Amino acid sequence: MFTAKYRGHDIDLYRSTKQRWIGGVCGGLAENMQWSAGGLRLLMVILFMFTGAFAVFAYIAAIFLLASRPYEAEQKPEQAKPNLKEKVFSYGTSASSRLNEIRERLSRVDQRVRAMEEHVTSRKFQFEREMRRNG
Repeated sequence: MFTAKYRGHDIDLYRSTKQRWIGGVCGGLAENMQWSAGGLRLLMVILFMFTGAFAVFAYIAAIFLLASRPYEAEQKPEQAKPNLKEKVFSYGTSASSRLNEIRERLSRVDQRVRAMEEHVTSRKFQFEREMRRNG
């Protein structure tokens, strides 16, 4: 049930074991996003000042939702696992490239429809249809 938690949610997201003050959440997020842990802690304090208890509950929830970084993950570097920042801010292909792909697909469909229409309106098709009807 909680296997994704112990795999780092497939984005190498763990609570930090090195940069931890309370639960290691800010340190783990900072390691994953390659930000400063102090800056993230400052952002958390600012969030607490504006939202109050919501920030505290979010932090406590993160403690339970994120596993502590396993010892073997600290020793060996991960092979091209996307981090949280890459996963959230990846926009994929551009709209213009998707439009070009749709344009190409519609062009192929149009060519196929034209070929079918040409066949159906041909004299050979009409002749074969008459032969089937009379035969």
